[in-house]
Amino acid sequence: MYILVMSDMHRRKSNFERVMEKHPHINTIFFLGDGADDAAELATFYPEKTFHILSGNCDFLSKYPSSGFFTVNGVKILATHGHIYGVKSSREHLRAAAEREGVTLALYGHTHIQSEEYRDGIYLVCPGALGNSPDGPGYAIIDITDKGIVTNLLKL
Repeated sequence: MYILVMSDMHRRKSNFERVMEKHPHINTIFFLGDGADDAAELATFYPEKTFHILSGNCDFLSKYPSSGFFTVNGVKILATHGHIYGVKSSREHLRAAAEREGVTLALYGHTHIQSEEYRDGIYLVCPGALGNSPDGPGYAIIDITDKGIVTNLLKL
């Protein structure tokens, strides 16, 4: 099962739309904050898809949580914007939370830099940013299968 992961749109709605158009076969989407209200508005155009929308540090007064736990195809996921775990300076707080909660896949945003890491049975994945990013707009597709997890960082 594929999941699509996006973050940090920062008002660049057209980038969100372009990603969605490129991957019409993916039905589970995580948006990791900084543009939560825009993501929720755009999600209404895809009623057949399941969206998990989180808020970020720039989503002032958002009704969406900044992190949450989900299960997809039997895999426990921690999804967060990342600011509450201090991911810009270190991912160790996020990794510790994932380990403590028995999470296999931790998704985070906030840094605007694509990153994937696997250690001690835990995947940490940052899709980059749909908005301003030092290496251009990016997102992730993750394939969760019975045989394992495959992470793919993509550029728009």
